[in-house]
Amino acid sequence: MDLNSLQTFVAVVRAGGFAAAARQTDAPRSSVSLRIRNLEHELGIRLFKRSTRAFSLTTEGAELYQRSAEALSSLTDALAGVSKAGAYTGKIRVTAPADFPAGILAAAIAEFRGEHPAVGFEVLLTNEVLDLVSENIDIALRIGASNPQESLVRRAIDMDFGLYASAEYLSMNGEPATIAAVGTLIGPQRSELRRLLSRALKTGVELPPFQIAVEGFALVRELVLLHQGVGLLPQALCRAELASGTVVPVLPNLFSGSTRLYLTFPSRADLSPKVNTFAQILARHLGSASRR
Repeated sequence: MDLNSLQTFVAVVRAGGFAAAARQTDAPRSSVSLRIRNLEHELGIRLFKRSTRAFSLTTEGAELYQRSAEALSSLTDALAGVSKAGAYTGKIRVTAPADFPAGILAAAIAEFRGEHPAVGFEVLLTNEVLDLVSENIDIALRIGASNPQESLVRRAIDMDFGLYASAEYLSMNGEPATIAAVGTLIGPQRSELRRLLSRALKTGVELPPFQIAVEGFALVRELVLLHQGVGLLPQALCRAELASGTVVPVLPNLFSGSTRLYLTFPSRADLSPKVNTFAQILARHLGSASRR
C-alpha cells in the first residue's frame, strides 16, 4: 500500500475536506483526489460519501481512520527521528484562552524547541471554542468547554478562583457582607464558564448577574486595578497585587473548590509522540506556574 495515499486520507479527514487538505499539505487538489481514489480502489471500499456540497466518512472510512491515524503518526515520527538523529519535524498547532499567560506557553515552546528546533508552532489565542478536527488543532488548553466524545482530555492543573477588589475600592465602598451585596460585580460573560465557576461556590450560594461582563479575565483584572468593582478572577492572575496589598480578597471563603484546566486533543489517534512530548513539557510548566 502507498503510504502517501494513506497520509492524504488522514489529512483529508483532519482538514474536513479535500480542498482544505490540499491547502494544508501544499498539494494540488487533483492529486489529493487521485490518491483517495487509488486508495479506495486498492482497498475495494468507499471511504467517503461525497456530494457537490458536503462529504462524510463511510463506516469503513471511519474505521480506517481510527486504526491508521495513530500508527501513521508514530511511523512518520519514527522515520523522522531516524533521519534527523532523533529530532521531530513538522508543526504543532495550539489553542489557548485569549488572556492565557503568554510566558507559560513561551517557556514550554522554548524548552521543546531547544531539543527539537525543526518543529514549528502555530498558537491561536482565542476564547472561541474551536473545532479541533476541522481547525487541525493538536492541543487545546480549555476551561469550562465541552468536548466531543472522541476527544482525549487530560487534567493539567487546578485553578483557585475568588473575588478580588482593590484596597482603594473597598475603602470607598466598604466590604460587602454577601456576594449579593456587591455593588459592582465584574466577571466573564461566557455562559459555560459562568456555569462552571458557579459550581465551585459553596452550597446555597448563587452567582448574581455581572454589572460589568467581559470576554476575558485580563480585562477583569484591569478593571479591578482601576477600582471599578469586585472581580471574579483566578488567584494566579493577581498574585503580585495580592502580595503588595493593592488588591485584597473579598468574601474569601465563598468558593469551596478549584476549577480545572485541561489539555484536550482531537482524539487518542491524533496524539503523536511529538505532540505528546510537548504536552508533557507544557503540563510541567503549568504546574510550576501554579505553585509560584
